[in-house]
Amino acid sequence: LLAEFCPNPQSVVFGLTELMINAVEHGNLGINYREKTMLLMENDWRAEVERRLQLPQFSARVAQIRLERSAAGDIRFTISDQGNGFEWQRYLDFDPSRVFDPNGRGIAMAQRTSFSNLEYLGNGNTVVATVGSETL
Repeated sequence: LLAEFCPNPQSVVFGLTELMINAVEHGNLGINYREKTMLLMENDWRAEVERRLQLPQFSARVAQIRLERSAAGDIRFTISDQGNGFEWQRYLDFDPSRVFDPNGRGIAMAQRTSFSNLEYLGNGNTVVATVGSETL
């Protein structure tokens, strides 16, 4: 629904999906990169997400997304979670050492295909994804 505010919703929906899933599974549920890799390889990812959603330390956490249109016409999505953040810098570009991993490319792909700018704030539990007005 939020992607429909953008001139090319098909490309934006992918990026928003990746960022929102990251906010929940990595941020709020604390599933780290290595854990997700193993869960995907063992086909246990979904069950682990469901299990962690029920745990007292995670069950009250929420992820939020805010949509804003600037005076210049840019559309900004601010996505935040209640996790501890992460070292986001290493995920902005594709890393050849992770090329065969079943995960780890969502942020780089979102940045390249969905948004004109992707900026992580603070410890990495907030990201601002911008769709530039030049595409309107």
